[in-house]
Amino acid sequence: MNPLRYLGRHLDCCYSEAVRLVRQPLGSLLTVAAIGLALALPAGLSAVLQNMEGLAAAWGEARSFSIYLKPNASVAVAEQLAGDLERNPAVGEVRRISPGEALAIMEGRGEFAPAIETLEENPLPWTLIVAPAPGASESEFLALQDTAATLEEVDQVRADTQWLQRMSAILALAGQAMLLILVMVLVALVVIIGNTVRLEIQRQRDAVEVMSLLGASRGYLRRPFLYQGFWYGLGGGLLAVLLVRLGLWTLGGPFADLMALYESDRVLSGASWRQDLVILGIGALTGWLGAWRAVAGQLRTIE
Repeated sequence: MNPLRYLGRHLDCCYSEAVRLVRQPLGSLLTVAAIGLALALPAGLSAVLQNMEGLAAAWGEARSFSIYLKPNASVAVAEQLAGDLERNPAVGEVRRISPGEALAIMEGRGEFAPAIETLEENPLPWTLIVAPAPGASESEFLALQDTAATLEEVDQVRADTQWLQRMSAILALAGQAMLLILVMVLVALVVIIGNTVRLEIQRQRDAVEVMSLLGASRGYLRRPFLYQGFWYGLGGGLLAVLLVRLGLWTLGGPFADLMALYESDRVLSGASWRQDLVILGIGALTGWLGAWRAVAGQLRTIE
């Protein structure tokens, strides 16, 4: 068979099925809406998880720990320790806060002002805030914290990284749950589209039987129903893309307010065109598979 003629037949069938579904707006819209809502759930969860993973990574890169020297530590001791830390490959930056600077910071906070006025001398020690290098591993940086805590001139080391580890564990669990939801949704969509196509085959059963008796091939009989499932899935995927983008746009304001509390200008990133194509492809493929499953069973019954 001429390849161009074969392609033309498929295009004609694809177009005719699209026109037929448009002429049945209510039933088509209900099916597309069910598919779109089902696809939007895992797609939306995936978009939110990607934003949270990016946020966790950004906070993880900004993690640091504070070293409080003993109250009698001199400027020379603080500078020597800071210099030693800066030469460590796991350290990106060491910020020095003198006792005077620390006291000025506390005076700037109104709740500490009455207590500071009663002090006869500054009790605050030298503080070194150590930030990791961009390529430093977490284990290497944690080992540096443990080492710093054992130094003679160090009073204590404080780091608040446990919440980051908990957040990473929660995100990993949520990612696995999202994959499970995606699998269940796809199985449900195959069943929904298959049943919809099966009802259409039953409605056209007489015509299918006549064409089969006249010698029509299985491929010829299958083709319109496969494109029907394809259009259902593609329409549902398009609706899911719109719903995900609308949901991310709606969450943009609250997300910006949350970031403002952490003094960050990070914004909620929307779905990319690649992610949109993935959703559309999953929808179209699911529709095709659901229709194939229904057509194969019905043709065997008719034959």
